Amino acid sequence: MTSRPSSVISLSVAVYGFVMLGAILFGLATTILLQDRVGRAEAAALEQAVTVRGRHAARDFARVLDQDWKTLKTIADKIALTDGFALKGALDLAAGNGERISWAGFATPDGLVSEASNNLLKNVDVSARPWFQRGLSGNFAGDVHDAVLLNKLLGGSADDPLRFIDLAAQVKDPKGQIAGVLGFHINFTWAEAFLAETAQDLGLDLYLVSQNGDVIIATDGSKPGIQDLQSFRAAAAGVAQSNREIWPDGVEYFTVVIPDVIYGDLPSFGWRMVARIAPNEFETMSSGLTSSLFVVLSVAGLLLLILTVGFNRIFIHPFSLLADNAKSIADGADEYPLELRRTSELQRLSAALAQLQGRRN
Repeated sequence: MTSRPSSVISLSVAVYGFVMLGAILFGLATTILLQDRVGRAEAAALEQAVTVRGRHAARDFARVLDQDWKTLKTIADKIALTDGFALKGALDLAAGNGERISWAGFATPDGLVSEASNNLLKNVDVSARPWFQRGLSGNFAGDVHDAVLLNKLLGGSADDPLRFIDLAAQVKDPKGQIAGVLGFHINFTWAEAFLAETAQDLGLDLYLVSQNGDVIIATDGSKPGIQDLQSFRAAAAGVAQSNREIWPDGVEYFTVVIPDVIYGDLPSFGWRMVARIAPNEFETMSSGLTSSLFVVLSVAGLLLLILTVGFNRIFIHPFSLLADNAKSIADGADEYPLELRRTSELQRLSAALAQLQGRRN
């Protein structure tokens, strides 16, 4: 009679192997599913963050300019009732140190500047300037341009000219006739610094786009090539958009287009704003969740090991004892069958072994 080779795998080893395999599969499945969930949550959070923060940046920028517009309108409404000395004081106060408003002045309908902050351009003809021409017909907000008449007076040069944003409003006398135009030249360097600081505070890159699609401010300095992106084409068309795009640096960013940079009664400059956020903005949160997952799985694995050892000791080890006892009896040893009652299977095996030994005797 040919004997079958005995199995080299014990019941205890099989149990430990089964539990270990189950733990590994569970750990892998949990890790994959959780990382997928974390990735989706991170993507949703980034998309929401760039949208909310981008709108906040555009609104905050326009709100500050609206304050200058309110100052201009307040002065314009009082010019007809104000003598020249008081007007000069109001213009000087509005311009302050020139950090934000570089120049404030009032020109009569013939284009001559009658009063101006720090007396700059007083009695100079500004009839050819766009802010005066557009201001004669109503409220005006002019996009960034190089300084012309004020460039040398304020320290600019031909190689590095000063740049201004214009605000202008029509002024009427008590009879309703046009009395002139009040204009502010806002320092564009201030605007660049303001947006750069805002972008840093919000963890974004911001791009101010003109009505014709040109990038006039890029807080990260990367203007070349970005106009070819879908988001900038949408900005040029004035269409709101939120998506993910691969930029010239090869990185995919979450991007939002704000089609109007406006606030309150501020006349429109025709600006749009594009905001983007780097995909690693929430990297700390993701790595923290991964670390937490590792800790949880490690603790769960340790608890599972302890429970498996206990289970093996209580329920599996008695089978090994009974098997050794049965082998000794089969080999002719004078041993009494073990009475194991921990489980019904053990109880039945012990009883069967006792009956077999009784028959043999």
